[in-house]
Amino acid sequence: MRIMFTVGEILKNRADYSPDLEAVVAPDTRYTYGEYNRWVNRLAHFLLELDVRKGDRVAILCSTNHPFAMVFLAAAKVGAVAVPLNWRLTPRELKRLMEKSGPKVLFYEEEFTALADVLEPLDFLERMVRVGVDQKMNPAFEEALLERPDQEPGVDVGPGEPVVLTYTSGTTGEPKGVVATHANLFASGTSVGMSLDLRKGDRFLATTPLFHISGAAFIPHAPLMGLTTVYMPKFHPVQIWELVERERITHLLALPPMLPYMLTPLMEGDWDTGSLREIFCGGAEVPEDLIRQYHSLGFPIVQIYGASEFCGPITFWTPEMGMDRCRSVGKKVLGELKLVDPETGEEPSPGEMGEIFCRGPQVSPGYWRDSEATTRNLKGGWFRTGDAGWLDEDGFLHIAGRYGDIIHHQNEKIFPAQVEAVLLELEDIEEVAVVGVRDGDRGEVPRAYAVTKEGSGLTEESILGYARERLAEHKLQEVVLKDALPKNGLGKILKYVLKEEANQPASAGEVTG
Repeated sequence: MRIMFTVGEILKNRADYSPDLEAVVAPDTRYTYGEYNRWVNRLAHFLLELDVRKGDRVAILCSTNHPFAMVFLAAAKVGAVAVPLNWRLTPRELKRLMEKSGPKVLFYEEEFTALADVLEPLDFLERMVRVGVDQKMNPAFEEALLERPDQEPGVDVGPGEPVVLTYTSGTTGEPKGVVATHANLFASGTSVGMSLDLRKGDRFLATTPLFHISGAAFIPHAPLMGLTTVYMPKFHPVQIWELVERERITHLLALPPMLPYMLTPLMEGDWDTGSLREIFCGGAEVPEDLIRQYHSLGFPIVQIYGASEFCGPITFWTPEMGMDRCRSVGKKVLGELKLVDPETGEEPSPGEMGEIFCRGPQVSPGYWRDSEATTRNLKGGWFRTGDAGWLDEDGFLHIAGRYGDIIHHQNEKIFPAQVEAVLLELEDIEEVAVVGVRDGDRGEVPRAYAVTKEGSGLTEESILGYARERLAEHKLQEVVLKDALPKNGLGKILKYVLKEEANQPASAGEVTG
């Protein structure tokens, strides 16, 4: 008896069981699960007509809306592999990802036509389909789909076969293509359903890009749990509360940089938000003051620590675990988690630092055509995250940053996250990143790059003085003020870019230390 199911089976089973349950709400569209499954089936037959077969890649260049989800699900039903594309990338970067994955077909929305035009000459790309116009399905494409059968496509797809290829956020350099199987997505959805307050009939607001695993994985999670997905193609901090009120949203997913923008209209408006039970937040650390502010207003934030290679969440922190634990990322979900000292290979005692490893049915089978990275990071079913952290006595995980970011100063190890936490106590610091700068016999010296709030009187000297009153002198020796820090599409600071800048010879005379 099979205990894992494919993405196509998940949707079909939900459509059979709950045909009249609302599946999708988009700016101009509403589908029940029965209707949704029939539209997906039509699109699956269209893919078969284009000679898309098992294992072929199907690229998606679409916003957070139902055309993306329908292409994803249709590709899954015929055994193809969806390749979500980050529309925030430059044409050159997108072309590089396309060349790595080699998709046969590209589905795109009209607003991304300029990017699609750059990709059209690629010789492996056989067809481009404009699937969306003005935040809705392209009417011409919709009409064409109506001529296709709405029955199941009848392709034999197994749970162990690949279903999606997402690219990592590239915080440490070149993005890697992470393969997820149908079984990975089923296990991930099961772990979410076991861990969070989600139930049949809940209404989930999708506000973040679907090209990351957090967005892509939720496409099959919703039918697995019987949720209605309300799509918001473009984030707006006022409209998000309008949607919560109008659509009776129970849960929404936000990125940490979105939360401050959402707070002001929430506090100033007169919204009926009584339906909203939880706000999921991941991709980067959520500042403690924001967690407490939202909690005081009656909006619990669930903090997520995850990875593409684990098909999403590794741990959850929820307010029920205790507000005194909100500086942690909570406890592991389905699977196993351990810390390993990279130097000794042993598991450290509680409170001691180690590299985070996780294992479970969510773990990716590997990176796309990158055996070296697969061998390095995926061994014996364990995923080596590259993150440094520690477990407290009660099993709560605390993140200290990337192991590659640890600064080696003489015989000392300096964890940037600990220094950053002290500097962020200064109210006028907007954001900060600490990196190591090469320094001859001393190995590296720690340098902080900081962005201050508008009108702040902080100087590089005053920030350094504040740190030296609270930290050992060797833990921070230089400070540089900047207008902005480099980030990826999830809002994560790209420390490798800062490190490259810091180690340029010309930067030596531009710091305060």
